[in-house]
Amino acid sequence: MSTTAPSSDSHGPSYDTAQPPSYRLFWILLVLGLFCLFYQIGAAGLFEPDEGRNAEKAREILLLGDWVTPHENFFPVLDKPMFFYWLIAISYKVFGVTEWAARLPSALAALGCFALVYRFARTRWGPWEALWSGLILISAIEFFILSRVVIFDMSLTFCITLALCSFYEAAHTNRGIRRKIYCLLMYTALGVGTLIKGLIGLVIPGLIIFFYLLLTKQWPILRKIYLIPGALLYFAIFTPWYLMVDARNTGFLRYYLWDEHFSRFSTADFDRAQPWYFFLGVLFVGFLPWSTLLPMVVKHYWKGSMDDKTIFVVLWTLMPMVFFSVSSSKLPHYILPIFPALSILTATTLVGLFHNRQYNIKRPLALLWGVQSLNVLYLLAGLMWPAILPSQIREHVSPIAWYLCAYGIFCSVIAVVLVMTRTTGFWKDQSKVYIIHSIGIVLFLAFMAQMMVAVSRDRSASEILETVASRIDADVQVVFFDTYLTGMPFYLRVDRPVWIVTHANKKRTVLGNFYVVTDRDWPDTRWGKALFDFNEFREVWNQNETQLLVIVKQKNLARMKKEIGASPRKLTHVDEYVLLSNR
Repeated sequence: MSTTAPSSDSHGPSYDTAQPPSYRLFWILLVLGLFCLFYQIGAAGLFEPDEGRNAEKAREILLLGDWVTPHENFFPVLDKPMFFYWLIAISYKVFGVTEWAARLPSALAALGCFALVYRFARTRWGPWEALWSGLILISAIEFFILSRVVIFDMSLTFCITLALCSFYEAAHTNRGIRRKIYCLLMYTALGVGTLIKGLIGLVIPGLIIFFYLLLTKQWPILRKIYLIPGALLYFAIFTPWYLMVDARNTGFLRYYLWDEHFSRFSTADFDRAQPWYFFLGVLFVGFLPWSTLLPMVVKHYWKGSMDDKTIFVVLWTLMPMVFFSVSSSKLPHYILPIFPALSILTATTLVGLFHNRQYNIKRPLALLWGVQSLNVLYLLAGLMWPAILPSQIREHVSPIAWYLCAYGIFCSVIAVVLVMTRTTGFWKDQSKVYIIHSIGIVLFLAFMAQMMVAVSRDRSASEILETVASRIDADVQVVFFDTYLTGMPFYLRVDRPVWIVTHANKKRTVLGNFYVVTDRDWPDTRWGKALFDFNEFREVWNQNETQLLVIVKQKNLARMKKEIGASPRKLTHVDEYVLLSNR
């Protein structure tokens, strides 16, 4: 593996593109991108627990008028900064409180990543690399799923992508005004990233930039990027909120910077420990359907020379993987920031092979569509033998069988044609191959969108909404006994907290919040007490002053009867949940 020297403002493509793509392909990609990112983003119920929790926190900003301290079930919950909730709350103000509005910030952030990757690849490589990079990015399973989920990571990924693309452009332009604009974008993105998910918004881009400068020995770049003014801008963006929230919630800064950063990284206290190779499996699944090309990508760059921009993108892929692999806290979505870079690497490899007359491009493409055909065959086989499918999707394949069949037929036809045809002329025409892959991606992502809608029926509080909502009025108090559906307050549109009953030792985790019990007693809401242990709830139950509507899992019903010392009246049940009343 060797490197070549960088050249300032070198924008030429890596390969001889004798046949530049038609502008029609750009419009195909744009329409495909909009379809992929916005098709049915509001159709699925909010997935428990993260989507329900985050959507509700944003709703409570509007209810409480508190834009400083995030609240869940009207309790202060301080595990994440406020910026992402601000985005959702603004979306609510414009479009109303719906699943669609809650997911809009993530979809727009994904669209921003898509645009940045396309522009960066086109500027630094060429139009074909840009087209393939965009197509690969929006169709990678993990990127697609997280573009329509109410969690922080897509917005964080947009900020990291903007910061890194802006840094590289600032470092390799000789135009002073353009450099200032790129630096402004970079430091703004770093500050907003820190305001979205904490110091990780600085650490990940910082590691990539540091090792890039180290390997390429381009330390003089630091004199070009206005470090001191940039640092002042960076701190000016995020410190006001951190200081305000610490003033209102004593000890927040110490807790947040130590527990939520250092402890999460270095200890297993947050129950997210996984083996060091965890993210290799996540990457293979999350980058489908393009994962089959990854060995080819590794071989291409391992054996070939790497120029300056390629070194940068390779480090962009590797450093977050290494960082999170050594961390004691691992979740699948942590490595989302590498997907823009990995899409570019895959695209440049693919385009290079199109222009390599000694390489048969049919083989990797046949493998890609062949694996997809096997995946579809496996799901269709699950219709006849459900036991072979994971329990999470077992009941949801049948309603989307038509999507599966259409996509499976397409994959099989493409794979067979690639294997059986003797001539490679057709498959050397990138325009035709690109259009075929675009059609396949539409079918693939339409299937994925329908699968998400189907799976959400078992993973969302919306499924029991109608049953509960019809029995609630101003005098009824909703209670969760030894369980909690984070999306229920969102769907019920309650303007006061639901009661949560749990074991005394679980009070510290029931809302995913460690701060308030670490540094002080759990606060009551402005409506009074809303979090009870079993003994406290027994007293309230026996007083019988308020009509209680209790939601409990069927398996915990016997325990509830034992704890309250009475047999509540059973109203109905929905799936695994039972609805009870004290009257």
